[in-house]
Amino acid sequence: MFELVVTDTGSGIEEDLIPRLFEPDFSARQGGSGLGLWIVGQIVEKHRGYIEVASSPGCGAEFRIQFPLIGEDAS
Repeated sequence: MFELVVTDTGSGIEEDLIPRLFEPDFSARQGGSGLGLWIVGQIVEKHRGYIEVASSPGCGAEFRIQFPLIGEDAS
């Protein structure tokens, strides 16, 4: 498995918004298009990957993306 972890120290994401982050046209930011994370989700899904999001409001967010290696079964 290949894993990519992206973290920030921003304001975080409210817990009730996390399940909607990868929906098309949904944005947690004022004036956001709602396409960025939807496109990321589509790319990860097409490559049999998985995304997990963790956040503490006021303390930033963490996006953990996992992909199976070539020839490895996705679990």
